[in-house]
Formats: sequence, structure tokens, C-alpha cells
Amino acid sequence: MLRAMKTRTFGLMAVGIVLLASACSSNNSSGAPATGTTTQQTTTAPPASSPAGNQVTITMVDFNFNPASVTASTSQDIVLTNTGSALHNFSIDKLHIDQDVQPGQSVTLKAPGSAVPAGTYDFFCKYHKSQGMVGTLIATSP
Repeated sequence: MLRAMKTRTFGLMAVGIVLLASACSSNNSSGAPATGTTTQQTTTAPPASSPAGNQVTITMVDFNFNPASVTASTSQDIVLTNTGSALHNFSIDKLHIDQDVQPGQSVTLKAPGSAVPAGTYDFFCKYHKSQGMVGTLIATSP
């Protein structure tokens, strides 16, 4: 159970990083994992905007991530927002991230900091991967 909690936390942090990067980049989408003090927030409305550079946002709608490619610093939170009517998921196998996002809700993955190495990570919705719901996260060091 502790391992599952750590995995979920790391995933949430990654997503927060991806979301923050997409807000700072024009066409980016993904979720960089976070570690350490990862927290998850679920809301029924999209999260309020944070100061520029503190988070990136990835929107899940229909069977797409928007943006599908994102660059995020490991110091940025990733906000995943599901604006569709179906359950979606944000997964990064290499980082052991597996985060569901209910329709109409948002989840914030806290920034992982140095716990996640800079690099390129493929992410996907485990429920709709076969329908092309995939993306790429480029995690950078702060």
C-alpha cells in the first residue's frame, strides 16, 4: 500500500510538471512526475491560474491530450483537467505514474524537483491509448 501511495504521489507530481510546462509553452502536453511532498487536489472546476511558471496544464477531452507535447521544469506542478464526459488517465510507465481524472474534475501533481531526472517521457491514457490518447513530456532541470 505504501508503494502504491508513493507511485501515485510521484505520478501526481509528474502531471503537475507537465501542466505547468504546457502553460508556459505554446504546444506542449505531458506530465512530469513529482516526488517528495506530492499532493493531489481534485476539484469540480478547472484550477485557478497560478503565477506564470509555477504550473502547466494538460486538458483531457474526447480521446486527446491538449497539448500532446509539453516541456516542463521539474520545479513546476502539473494540473490535469478532464473536460470530457469519459474517465481519463495520465500514465508514465518509466516514472510509475498512474493517475485517473474523473469527468469534470482536475488533479494537481506537485513538482518532483530533483527526484525526477531531466529527459523525455511518453505518457498516455491507459483507457484510450489504443485510440491515440498519447503524448510526450520533456522534463527539464530548474
